[in-house]
Amino acid sequence: MDYVKLNKSRHATKHFDGKKIPTVDVKQIISAASLAPSAHNIQPWHFVIVESDEKREALLGEVKGQNVDQIKEAGAVIVLFSDTDLVERSREIARAGAEELSDEQLERFNSRYPQMFDEYDEFYESNYLSINAGLVTMNLVYAIKNRGYDSNIILGFHRTPKINEILEVERRYRPELIIPLGNAAVKGVASYRLPQDKIIEIR
Repeated sequence: MDYVKLNKSRHATKHFDGKKIPTVDVKQIISAASLAPSAHNIQPWHFVIVESDEKREALLGEVKGQNVDQIKEAGAVIVLFSDTDLVERSREIARAGAEELSDEQLERFNSRYPQMFDEYDEFYESNYLSINAGLVTMNLVYAIKNRGYDSNIILGFHRTPKINEILEVERRYRPELIIPLGNAAVKGVASYRLPQDKIIEIR
């Protein structure tokens, strides 16, 4: 689909028809989304597809307000986490990509980047992870739309280790966002966009 057309057709969807999305479709959507850029190519994202009815029900207890209905009605639910162990993430990339990465790239992931990440304070690391989560999330919602489904981005939930406990995810991963997706029962509508003169300056 044309990029501008894709953007104009993507709107937040708050009500889904409940029809299940095949897992293979969700995995392909995530694979497309994971082509997103990331700082230092660190790819600190971790996705959980919530297939279990029991786990989806447990997740509802951590979600605020009307977001509950979205998760109940969605054809699939993805929870996005960020990997807070950037040193280990860097070395994992070196191990996984050993056959494809150059010697220079391997040196970065095995040595230079881990030393750099060790120097990040908590505030800087949190911002670093949030920015990278935002990049992959936008890729994700576009990949969902390009596949013919609709979605929403949920921030309204308790972003605590309780999410890790429910989904049996290691504590090194920080919960970021919940993305329900499926076939819209009520079509989303275009939201207001600021005009160019409010968002662009030329110097």
